[in-house]
Amino acid sequence: MIEWNRNISKIYELGGKKIVSKEHRKLIFLRRELFFYDLFKKNPIIHTPEIYNSKGLNLQTYFIETEDKNIFQTIQDWAKVHSYFMKKIFENNDLLIQHETESINSYIFKNINTFYEFGPIIKNKLLGVKLNRELKTLLHGDLQKKNMVTFKGNNYYFDFELGGIGHPGRDIASMIISSPEKKNELIKEYRENINFDYSGIEEDITHWLLLRTAQLYLIFDKKKEQENKKKAIKDKLLKIIQTF
Repeated sequence: MIEWNRNISKIYELGGKKIVSKEHRKLIFLRRELFFYDLFKKNPIIHTPEIYNSKGLNLQTYFIETEDKNIFQTIQDWAKVHSYFMKKIFENNDLLIQHETESINSYIFKNINTFYEFGPIIKNKLLGVKLNRELKTLLHGDLQKKNMVTFKGNNYYFDFELGGIGHPGRDIASMIISSPEKKNELIKEYRENINFDYSGIEEDITHWLLLRTAQLYLIFDKKKEQENKKKAIKDKLLKIIQTF
């Protein structure tokens, strides 16, 4: 399974400016974060916060006060990112995670009994679909509302600790999990904003939605957190699973 960063963040004031200080658990997470910040500085397709300083495992960026988060702008932004990098795969870059479905499928099947009566349904759904494995691009890896802010009409993205290469459906599925009631609208928005031609994108996104939701359900099931908090997240994820 992919290792999570679990970084520690805090906000403080310096010279009248608010600074976000994020302490990474391992150097690889910081290097990956810096890679994406630098990449989008050179290729300004989307916005990232401005870096104030980086030292050791610590990354400091200027704080951005968020307005109401524009999730449809997120879909438009990442449709552009996915389209732009579709033919610019970063081969042999050890910083980037290779997001394949095999390990996730294996993890879900190994723990299928955790879903009780929904287990056989999930298993049949996952066995019955084949993704287009040739469709690969640059991914945020954990594209959700908590990893973005909206300010003056622009979205800013951060927390690229799971950034890598893979099927674009993973990013869009992650965003749908943040706002499952807008699933159809978000998929439609994505379809209208990509510039690569692939008729099966809707089906692939839906498949990734089941994969990612089931994966997150198992991850949270095993987490040592307050039971009421954990139950709320699991109930939300299970509700999405029940729609399949």
